[in-house]
Amino acid sequence: MQCKQCGESLPENARFCFHCGAQVPEESLEPAGPPPGPPPDLDFVQPGLSGGLFLGLLSSIPIISAANCLCCMWVLAGGSMATMLLKKQQPRRILTYGDGAFAGVLSGLFGAIVATMMSIPMKILSARLFGSQQESIENMLKGMPEVEGPMRDLVMRVMSPEISVTTVLFTFISNLIIYSLFAMVGGILTILILNKKGGSLQQPPPNQFFKA
Repeated sequence: MQCKQCGESLPENARFCFHCGAQVPEESLEPAGPPPGPPPDLDFVQPGLSGGLFLGLLSSIPIISAANCLCCMWVLAGGSMATMLLKKQQPRRILTYGDGAFAGVLSGLFGAIVATMMSIPMKILSARLFGSQQESIENMLKGMPEVEGPMRDLVMRVMSPEISVTTVLFTFISNLIIYSLFAMVGGILTILILNKKGGSLQQPPPNQFFKA
């Protein structure tokens, strides 16, 4: 701010010029604004819900769920999607690996809920198919000595068209462990890629004078 009479520089919100004594007009005084506060916190729920809905629906498709590799790829993509949506909230903020891991775990949690709910109507629709393959499943488990006793009975109940609290809970827990693990890996890999891309963009170009 400068004085209207002599042009001398004035400190902020000065009411009189220290050089000539002229009064500073009121319209020239600007009220001091509040200091900038910390950036708002990241919202992990919405990205995790979107990524979980994506991986849960795709993993519930029978063709994809039968192929373990395809299912894991969609789960990784769901964790990556949640991390990308988290990054869009504050593009200038540098996310940590913990942010990507937490977004991936949340997407795995929501994905496990969606996939478990989708498995109930799938079992109802495929009850006849499961019933015709019941004997082949039993013969397959007989050739697996490591699956015996209560574990064998639990696997048979999950593979059967039966819908109970036990089968739904077992399906949810298994989905939760697998989806959270792979979605967390997807979120961490996305942070790694974003950090590398940001570092390459911020790296200054090489000095032409030092080239041979």
